[in-house]
Amino acid sequence: MNSSTPRHSFRWILVTWTVLALMIGLNALPQIEDLGLYYDEAFLAQQARGFVEPDRAGQHPMSVRSLELSGRPFPLRNAAYLGSLKSQLLIPAFALSEANVRVLRTTTLITALLALWLAMLWSSKLFGIYPTIIMGILVACDPSFYFFSQFEWGPFTTNFLCRAAGALLVVVAWQASSDKKALFAATGAGLVLGLGIFSRADFAVILACVGAAIILCRPDLVRRAWREKKGAVIAGFASFFVAALPTLISSLDILSSSQAVGDRGDFAFRLGVLTRVLDGSQFYRILLSGGLFERAPDFESPRGLLVFILIPAALWLAFDAFRPRPDTLSRRRDPKVFLLVLTGLLLGAMLALPGAVRAHHQLNALPLPQLIVACAAVSLWQSNASLTRRALRRTLAGIALGGLILGNLHLIQRTEQEITTTGGRGRFTPSLSQLAQQLDRQPDAQDTQVVSLDWGFHEPLLFLSHQIQMHEPIWKIPQVLGRGQPWTFTGDEKTIYLVHGPKYDLFGIGPSLLVAARIQAEKGVQITPHGEREGETAFYSIRIPHPHTLRFDGQFQIKPLKRSRSSLPNPAPDRASDQH
Repeated sequence: MNSSTPRHSFRWILVTWTVLALMIGLNALPQIEDLGLYYDEAFLAQQARGFVEPDRAGQHPMSVRSLELSGRPFPLRNAAYLGSLKSQLLIPAFALSEANVRVLRTTTLITALLALWLAMLWSSKLFGIYPTIIMGILVACDPSFYFFSQFEWGPFTTNFLCRAAGALLVVVAWQASSDKKALFAATGAGLVLGLGIFSRADFAVILACVGAAIILCRPDLVRRAWREKKGAVIAGFASFFVAALPTLISSLDILSSSQAVGDRGDFAFRLGVLTRVLDGSQFYRILLSGGLFERAPDFESPRGLLVFILIPAALWLAFDAFRPRPDTLSRRRDPKVFLLVLTGLLLGAMLALPGAVRAHHQLNALPLPQLIVACAAVSLWQSNASLTRRALRRTLAGIALGGLILGNLHLIQRTEQEITTTGGRGRFTPSLSQLAQQLDRQPDAQDTQVVSLDWGFHEPLLFLSHQIQMHEPIWKIPQVLGRGQPWTFTGDEKTIYLVHGPKYDLFGIGPSLLVAARIQAEKGVQITPHGEREGETAFYSIRIPHPHTLRFDGQFQIKPLKRSRSSLPNPAPDRASDQH
């Protein structure tokens, strides 16, 4: 390899990535605000906004941790197993521009595109320029990457950024021509990989799979690294532990968190999620379900071809890597063997992990499946064979890649059409944004209390509004009932209760309040349905036109009070346990 080759590869990767990023940006940005804001999107974003606009900070569940910096709450932890890396990355964007949905999603997309560029640089160092360019194209047009890079409810983009940057810096450290460069790159690798652990604790599973794949495929590299680059190895591990320290401190909380380790779906369900993530249909199905993850399999969707091409591509790579060669060492050193082993370990680990039932878990393997297909296509194209076989293999590779790309683009178009037509159903409803704007425009907006009696309301409204008072008692109610006591809340005519109907209800509270409100409709209790564009009701708001106490002991009771608002208690924002 001559000295100009790395610069030549870098230039081609930069050009390819720039074209892909421009195409994605030009297509995505005009409609990036169309989909209603989802709860977890807002949950991560509001903590960044809380630092930029501290007057509305501190209304989060008890799982949230922050550090006071100049009187502002700097986010440290969202939950026992979830650090605040994404919230921290959003702070500069909100400070330089504005804390709104467009800035939130644009910053999320930029993070994913930066991660793709780093992943392409890493791939080029191990697999060459042609597989890397094909991989970049396949990832860029993958519906799962495209949509979860804009509308994410788990830390997919920050995890992708950390593992791409970490993998690249590890290779740079290994290939460094001087100890100083190796030390610098290894320290950076340890830092970003530790931040990956901080971003989400199950990042440790990724690192464990990488370590196992290296030991299985190239144990000699471990010995050489310790022998030849001991200082870089020590520096890398030291910076890793420093960056991961907040999560390591929370390790006992993680083990005790039922949401972190609980089995929320059996193996068949997790396999279904993996299949739908690979074929690109998961996001579309979740849109159709209105955000009901467990119902996503019930909806039909077009499918991309990756899930069907991946296994034949992996088999071809395995055949190509293990066919007889004059030098047996070259077989062991073939990076495609490491690629196959690592991908298998990662996908298997995510299927085995009890709580890994969301798309961001299965996306931990990205871009490895696309890289397998890209390497197989290049191998078929460059294989030594007779003229007829070579033509057949090249035709097969071309048809597979063309069909994969066209199928992905078709699914992206269908999903975007669904977003444009509906604006989102159920828990993606844009009606929450309309409600926030309506309440903020009221002259007495600061006196308005909004009480969220189901999951899905509080964080989006907290992010979208600027004046109204917010309460989210849903995390507290089960604790109160568990002590054998009824839950009570005191409100008046400026109090608004938000509930879901049976279709979207999660906590089982809303339908009971709807029944109680309908019984008292003749006394002026107002029930307002907030509809989707296609006519279905996304949620309800309830107003009781007089001072009252709301009592819940499994059923709701509305009891009038003969007191003025000034004499009513002003309840502090309800905060949750660590089980957010």
